[in-house]
Amino acid sequence: MKHFAILLCCLLSGFFTANAQSLPPQPPANDVARAATDKLVAKYTLTADQAKQMYTIQARKQRNLAQFESLKSNTPAQYTAKMQSLQKGTLNSIRRILRTKEQVALYDKTQREVRNNRAEKRKELSVLNASKESVEAAMLDLYAE
Repeated sequence: MKHFAILLCCLLSGFFTANAQSLPPQPPANDVARAATDKLVAKYTLTADQAKQMYTIQARKQRNLAQFESLKSNTPAQYTAKMQSLQKGTLNSIRRILRTKEQVALYDKTQREVRNNRAEKRKELSVLNASKESVEAAMLDLYAE
């Protein structure tokens, strides 16, 4: 299985390299999307079609993150709402492309761990009497995928 995963990664990197040569140079945000895609391809052992869809999801996420950055200092409440929406949308998109029982089980396990981490962090911050805004910001930081 380990050899299969390595072979799959090699094939996918060759696939993406071949496609990247026919496209114009990509901005650094696409490098982040590519790195996130490669990580998730390895984690979920995605097929080539799933990897292509995952790249689309990650590129959209990076594009939205860049658009939301100005809101962070200007309107923090709107930034938080948009980030929560982006995270939920990204997770829903990722879940939709997973097809095997193993992929779905791993996704569910990851999301359970995130929920547990958020619950622990929320308890920790409530003991410290943290503001609602700081709790929401901390919850945004605890995100997987």
